[in-house]
Amino acid sequence: MDIEVQSILKNSVFRDLPDQEIAELARTLQIRSVGANEAIFKAGDPPDAFYIIGSGQVRIFVKLKNRAEREFSILGPSEHFGEMSLLTDETRTANAESLVETRLLVVPRERFEQILHDYPQLSKKFLREMREWLLKNEKIIEEESDELLKSSAGSWYDYIIVIGISIFLGLSFNFLNPQGIRLIPARPRPVPGISVSKAMQDYMQKKALIVDAMPISFYNLEHIKGAFNLPPAQFDIMYMAGFPQDNKNIIVVLYGSTISAPYDLLTAQKLMLRGYNNVRVLEGGLKAWQKSGYPVVKKGSR
Repeated sequence: MDIEVQSILKNSVFRDLPDQEIAELARTLQIRSVGANEAIFKAGDPPDAFYIIGSGQVRIFVKLKNRAEREFSILGPSEHFGEMSLLTDETRTANAESLVETRLLVVPRERFEQILHDYPQLSKKFLREMREWLLKNEKIIEEESDELLKSSAGSWYDYIIVIGISIFLGLSFNFLNPQGIRLIPARPRPVPGISVSKAMQDYMQKKALIVDAMPISFYNLEHIKGAFNLPPAQFDIMYMAGFPQDNKNIIVVLYGSTISAPYDLLTAQKLMLRGYNNVRVLEGGLKAWQKSGYPVVKKGSR
C-alpha cells in the first residue's frame, strides 16, 4: 500500500470513504514536496487546494503587526489543512509553513468540491472539526484577554489585536448560515419578553430551553445552569453540534443584560428563521434570574 492511500485511510475526514473512492482519490492526488521552513500558502492567497500531510510537519499561523506570530496548530502525517478557505470561498486567512521536509497530498479545489457533492456527510465532519478549532482558539483568546487585563503594561494595541482575532473567528464561521443572513439584520423581527418566574416554570416542566447568546468566553464566566451557548457569530456550528431540533414549537428563552442585548436579538432572529415559533427574551436578564435565587454556573464552581 503506497503512502497516498495510507495517508487517506488514516485521515480523520476521508478514511470512511468507500474503498473505490479512496483509490480514485489517491490516483488523482497531486504530490508536492517542500523543504524545511518553506511557505505552502500565505494569508491572502486564493483557496486553490486542500492538503493532507503524507510525511513531515506543517504549522498554521498568522502574523500580527509589531508582534510575534500567533501559532494556531502544528500538524503531522495524515492530518489536513486548507479547508476553511475552500468552504468559505474566501482568500486564505492564515499562513501554512513546513517545519521539516514535508510531502503533501494536494486535492485541487474542483476535486475537493466534487467529493463534498458526492458525499455530503463529509461536510458534517468538517463542521465538527471547525467547531473544535473554534472552541480551542476561543480559549486562547480568553486566556490572552485575562493576561492583558491583569497586566498594567497592556497597551490599547493589545486589546485591539484580541478584539480583531475574535471578529475574525466569528466572521470565518458565519458562512455556514444557509440563509445567507447578514451579521446585523436590517429590520429584525420583534421578540416578546417572558418573566423570570414563567421562564423557570416552563423550564422545570421541560416546556422551554434556555439559551445564552453571549460569546463563549463570557458564557464560561457565568451562565444559567443548563443553558445552551448559541453566540450569533458561531450560531450555525453550535446549532448543528447539539442544539435540540426535534420540537420547533418549544419555548426558547434567551437571556443576558444590557451588554448582551444585541447578541440576544441576533440569535433570536436566527432561531426564528429556522422555524422556532416561541422565542422569548428573559425580562431582566441574568441579573433578574440570579436575584430570584435560580441556579447559575460560574467559572471555577462545581
